[in-house]
Amino acid sequence: MMKTLTFLAFAMSALADQKPNNQIKNSADSANRPNIILIYTDDHGYTDLGIYGVDKYVDTPNMDNLARNGALMTAGYSTAPQCQPSRAGLMTGRIQNEFGFPHNSTDAGEGQNNLPRIYAKGTDKAGQPLPTIAERMKELGYLTGISGKWHLSKGSSKNHSPQNRGFDYYWNGTMTSGLSNLSLDGKSIKPKPQKGLPDGVANRVILQGKYGESFIDFSQTQKKPFFLYLSLYGPHIPLINKKDPYYKNFPKLDYPHYDDWRDDRRRMGLALVKSIDDAVGGIVAKLRERGLEENTLVLFASDNGGSVKFGRSGPGLPGGESGKKGSWNGSDNVPMRGEKGSLFEGGIRVPMFAYWKGKLVPGTVINEMVTTLDLTATSLKLGGGEIPEEFDGVDLMPRLTGQSDEIDRPKPMFWEFWQTQVVRMGDWKLWRSNKQELLFNLAEDPYELINYAKSKPEIAAKLRKELDQWSASLPRLNKAASDAAEVFSWALEPTPEGVKPDPRYLLPYGDPKPSVYPAGIQNK
Repeated sequence: MMKTLTFLAFAMSALADQKPNNQIKNSADSANRPNIILIYTDDHGYTDLGIYGVDKYVDTPNMDNLARNGALMTAGYSTAPQCQPSRAGLMTGRIQNEFGFPHNSTDAGEGQNNLPRIYAKGTDKAGQPLPTIAERMKELGYLTGISGKWHLSKGSSKNHSPQNRGFDYYWNGTMTSGLSNLSLDGKSIKPKPQKGLPDGVANRVILQGKYGESFIDFSQTQKKPFFLYLSLYGPHIPLINKKDPYYKNFPKLDYPHYDDWRDDRRRMGLALVKSIDDAVGGIVAKLRERGLEENTLVLFASDNGGSVKFGRSGPGLPGGESGKKGSWNGSDNVPMRGEKGSLFEGGIRVPMFAYWKGKLVPGTVINEMVTTLDLTATSLKLGGGEIPEEFDGVDLMPRLTGQSDEIDRPKPMFWEFWQTQVVRMGDWKLWRSNKQELLFNLAEDPYELINYAKSKPEIAAKLRKELDQWSASLPRLNKAASDAAEVFSWALEPTPEGVKPDPRYLLPYGDPKPSVYPAGIQNK
């Protein structure tokens, strides 16, 4: 696996000397400000972007092509291993713990599940507005739109719905029912509920993509640049319907370490990933049709890792006991340790790339840490705004355009979820729970196999100090009832004996061969 990623970086970085043909125009000039599309998938595991080269069955040609002709992030991170907090971070540009939104069903001052408009008491900016990126872009003169999952307001809370948090036009719905003020033929309509799949639309993901295309069409009747948040509800459960053409047309799978039930569950997940790829392809085709491709930045990431649901009744394999009704969505995080809900790499390292024809250096591979907060900061800066001091993300454009060889990131990145915490600074990552502390060098060991906590005490101490200071600054508005180190304890254990090797999981790094997943953590 390391050889695969190393070869990928080498092959694509050979293109890095190609400078973009056009320099970015002055973002303060409203006539030339670019359109920005932020695509966010749901429980989409690291394995499931084909260009990473992990799994031969992953079929994502549209996304692979964008990443190949733009910038691929091999160490892209969400701000949390769970849906609501990661979305709260993305929308606000801050680590969501800093304003009291650490996990799902949080009350950060304005009711459970609601992204607050005002910083709550006890936060560093108590009483001040907490705007979304959509509200900020709208202030800059952008037409704003959302299609797909919002998940930052309770059903009855209209005050916190996307249309009241900066989005002018919207399809607000996760499945096939939702609320919209756009028709699918690109016209503005009075807000009304929409139900069911139109003819020729296969599933919820394709529907959300079609509303995104509709917004692009409508934007061309306005004299404004646009900001589109395309929040695709997949491959999160519910699983794809077996009558769906994407499932029926996806080939049957045969992983040598899986039984038939797991093979089929994986097929269901990858069929939904395939529909995501086609939805993204539809968006790009619409940009080309409208002559917008060379003036539109496309950013892509997942909200967290795949929800693999390893079970002790099925040790070393996803989904729990074979054949039982479970919640594994069929997406995977191999070769990264952990899953949704954990702060190991599998929970927070996600597929990520950027594309902008003629502006980004084709074939750029970024192995440094990039976070979804950088996507927010970059959008704001590119739109003509200034990045606020409280933002935790940075502007990526100098790195994406080849003006800089590294990302200028003055601060570490922090995570806290369900009584576990992480800090990453440079190549080093410190993970800790209530009971133990682990130190990894992710540049040398991305699969978190070697714990340096005892052999590198000076590095551990430095990161611990940073993490302690950040933790002490957090508002404690919500208590985590669960302990991620206990709920996802399998990630701390070696795979039991008797489990067949996973052909996608190759160890050791120097002479990789199929191995059981995950391997145990060794102290050094």
